[in-house]
Amino acid sequence: MVPSTAVAKKNARLVKFSHILVGIPLILKGIDKAENFNSHPFTVIFLFAAGTFIILGTIFHHWLENKIPNFTALFHFAEGIALILIGFALLEKSSRLPFFLFFIGAVYLGLGAFEFFTDAAEKKKLRPLLSTVMGIVFLVAASVFMAFNFFNSGNTWAYITAGVIAVMGVFILTIRRHKQN
Repeated sequence: MVPSTAVAKKNARLVKFSHILVGIPLILKGIDKAENFNSHPFTVIFLFAAGTFIILGTIFHHWLENKIPNFTALFHFAEGIALILIGFALLEKSSRLPFFLFFIGAVYLGLGAFEFFTDAAEKKKLRPLLSTVMGIVFLVAASVFMAFNFFNSGNTWAYITAGVIAVMGVFILTIRRHKQN
């Protein structure tokens, strides 16, 4: 069996990677919107700032965690708020990205609240329940996204995104089940 420190390091790398995967598209969307800076200056600046905040917060997470109490909770909460605000800023035309950002932002807000408002004993006791709820929420969200897409536009990328969310839900439920055994 792999030592728990190796598993913890691998999990930490996966978490960092997932945060960077949130930050980079925000910066890329900011670059895309920059050609229309005069008509959307707040959106462009906010996309760059939020993407940079998420990436720098991820890179310097360990250092900041030692300096700021509850940094992980605050980071998740701030990341959730940033993603939801970006979703509102991008809510135009028939874009599907804002709805994905709303969903992921709500997940980060939930994680931040869980980390901030629970102590270590409660976290240990409630973590399996949180994993179950999150896995189910991901599966329900994927089903809703697929249904809306099926009855609306039939966009291939929306199906792919819903599929990725469904796989994430199954993964969360599978990992949770393995941790209990």
